[in-house]
Amino acid sequence: MKRFYLVLLSIILFSCSNDDDNSEPTLQGAWNLVNVSGGITGLDEDIAKGVVVWDFNTTSGMVTIVNNSTTTTANTLLASGTYTYSVSAPADADLLIVNEVDYGRLNLENTVFTITEGAIDGFTFRFER
Repeated sequence: MKRFYLVLLSIILFSCSNDDDNSEPTLQGAWNLVNVSGGITGLDEDIAKGVVVWDFNTTSGMVTIVNNSTTTTANTLLASGTYTYSVSAPADADLLIVNEVDYGRLNLENTVFTITEGAIDGFTFRFER
């Protein structure tokens, strides 16, 4: 009987899977611009999900933007359209380049990424899945 329990315990212990997601975060897929903050006026404006959506295709190096924003106070970056993009990795930070324009420092996590403009009093753009 002890052997049975030992075998059962061994099966349970060794059949457990590791549920940790150790995969690298990726830009692939759709991201919603949800907040714009900063600038000389100290802007902090939330944007409803679905109003400004960036859909990255990491295979083709293209991003399709749907910008239905009607706000006049927040900078929503780019108009609707399809643009080339790349991520440049200089020594200290990843930079997001769209249509050969540097939009700032890219901080990418699993479900959130931000773009922070390099200029003093620049804007920070927060995107969520």
